[in-house]
Amino acid sequence: MLQAECFAPFTLHLIIMTDRIQNLDDETAVRILETVARARMRGADVQTDLTPELRQALRDQLPASAGDQSADTGELARQALLLLAEDPETSAAIEHLIENPQPPMRFGLGTTVAIVTAAMIALQTHVRFEKDSSGKWKLLVEKMPTKDGLLKDLVSRILGWKE
Repeated sequence: MLQAECFAPFTLHLIIMTDRIQNLDDETAVRILETVARARMRGADVQTDLTPELRQALRDQLPASAGDQSADTGELARQALLLLAEDPETSAAIEHLIENPQPPMRFGLGTTVAIVTAAMIALQTHVRFEKDSSGKWKLLVEKMPTKDGLLKDLVSRILGWKE
């Protein structure tokens, strides 16, 4: 059995949050992700459209862990939340939303668009999207996740999302 003293406080918190996020039902995971994404969109310059060009850039520059993984709405939301939970402030917000459920709110664009938009916002907490002078997308990993595969798993689920 692992002893808590072996882990830094946030690392232990992240282990607990990973378990809590993975056990969320689909509706709750989507609601929490949309809430966090909406807050991140305020005043931020984020890319929210998964254009064919950006989809190709994700494939080429951030190879997915197992190719494009088809994912349902809940799986995509949980994967995005796992990446977002790596930030202590965002992790605290996610924990608050888990413990204090709010009524469902939507972007107003429909569930399909909203979940992909929210996942794209989550991805941009670690990856910067830029266009070069020729208009091609360039993706820069600015912050590596602490857990191997988190970024690749999210990219895989985004690319596997069937609209």
